[in-house]
Amino acid sequence: MVNKQVELNPSYIVQSKDKIFYQGNLITPEEKKVYILINKPKNTVTTSKDEKNRKTVLDMVSNSVKERVYPVGRLDRNTTGLLLLTNDGELSQKLAHPSFQVKKIYHVVLHKNLSVPDFQKISEGLILEDGKAKVDGISYVDGKKMK
Repeated sequence: MVNKQVELNPSYIVQSKDKIFYQGNLITPEEKKVYILINKPKNTVTTSKDEKNRKTVLDMVSNSVKERVYPVGRLDRNTTGLLLLTNDGELSQKLAHPSFQVKKIYHVVLHKNLSVPDFQKISEGLILEDGKAKVDGISYVDGKKMK
């Protein structure tokens, strides 16, 4: 049934506003999956809405996409980097949930050299608000020596 009426025209083109029923059940089409990679700038928050009215990553794409997308993971307000926005909940879960153990790589720029003891503490793992962060590896990118 289309819009609670039997549709006998085999060439009828279903419109997005049409309600399709099969055996009494409303059929909802699978939403088109959208994947957007953005380079999150500094001073932008990784939330859907911000109570302080700061710019969000969703504000950056609001005029570009009609589907409702969400950030996968988060980056702090003052952190820049690549961020995925999507409406694909299954992919989002696989990338963000700790049980899937997806490795993440962070490139950190420091204002001073990292000491050997601090380097070792990081390599052993860090205690964060939501638990211990396991570190698979830590290295210098530019070849500078530790003090």
